[in-house]
Amino acid sequence: MKVDFLSWRKDECLHLNGLEKLLEKEEDGNLNDYERKVIWELSGLDNVKWWHRNIARKEFAINGVVTVYPDLMVMLENGKMLLIETKGDHLDNDESKEKAKTGAEWAALAGRMYKYYMVFETKNPGYCGAFSHDKFMEIVKGL
Repeated sequence: MKVDFLSWRKDECLHLNGLEKLLEKEEDGNLNDYERKVIWELSGLDNVKWWHRNIARKEFAINGVVTVYPDLMVMLENGKMLLIETKGDHLDNDESKEKAKTGAEWAALAGRMYKYYMVFETKNPGYCGAFSHDKFMEIVKGL
């Protein structure tokens, strides 16, 4: 069974393959496998209140030298908002570096309740705002 989804909240659940999740049809139907993996893992964390798939060029954007369209918006139980851009390792390039910098600058200006993360599948690029998947998940668990 293929499921494309846009958002999830803990207070409304649908039982699916042994997991309780609210899944709604995604507008554009184009989640890649890595985005789906990140969403499922975030949904399983106790400190995640809800998440929303941000549709690029239709919803939220961070404007800077480059425009950043985070893939996910995640609200934690403590009120912190995470903006997450997922990246395959092959997308570690100058454009990604500039987007990570723009996102990190936005988060610094937005205040302590807002965070931006560029998350690569396995790579840890070593520049501000960008993390490997494993490091990112450790960070989120600790927020």
